Amino acid sequence: MIARLRGPVVDAGDDYIIIEAAGVGYRIRVPETSAVALRGSKEAVIHTEMVVRQDAILLYGFQTADELKVFRMLISVSRVGPQLATAILSRLRPDQIAGAVLAGDSRLLATVPGVGKTGAERIVLELKKKAAILAADLGTPGQEGGNNAQADAVLGLMALGYGQGESAAAVGKMDASAHDGTPAGIIREALRLLKDKGEKNE
Repeated sequence: MIARLRGPVVDAGDDYIIIEAAGVGYRIRVPETSAVALRGSKEAVIHTEMVVRQDAILLYGFQTADELKVFRMLISVSRVGPQLATAILSRLRPDQIAGAVLAGDSRLLATVPGVGKTGAERIVLELKKKAAILAADLGTPGQEGGNNAQADAVLGLMALGYGQGESAAAVGKMDASAHDGTPAGIIREALRLLKDKGEKNE
């Protein structure tokens, strides 16, 4: 499997680029924003996902590992194929997609051509739990601050099925030294506290 390619971009269209690596030209489908940004680049590094169909083997590529993570997350949704997932990433950043899912904001996703109201609602419904973990992993600007990290952790716990009150209480009462300050670290510690609380109540 081809996981990453590095080389000059020798050609580019609206939704693809061709990278030359070790004398071989690889045609890679990319978000439209990437096709524009990479056109004529002397050296590009692309994270790739190989999609095998009955009639073709296709490469989809992304400038960042975060885009690839979100792409894989999106294609796990029923009726969302690689082409639509790439179209979504052409319009929205990874952190915007994860944030929209966590907030239940299907309207933002519905603004992408081809998604529609029903498709956007399906994405939110099917990805709620995955997006909580992904949003913590992305390390987007502003998430490193204490208050933002705690707020994201509360949203993540709510996405996992906990109520807003118990989520906020678990995050608020934990010792800062018990986690690394990231949303993921706060969520892990909060889950431990909530689990201990549940066992005591049994």
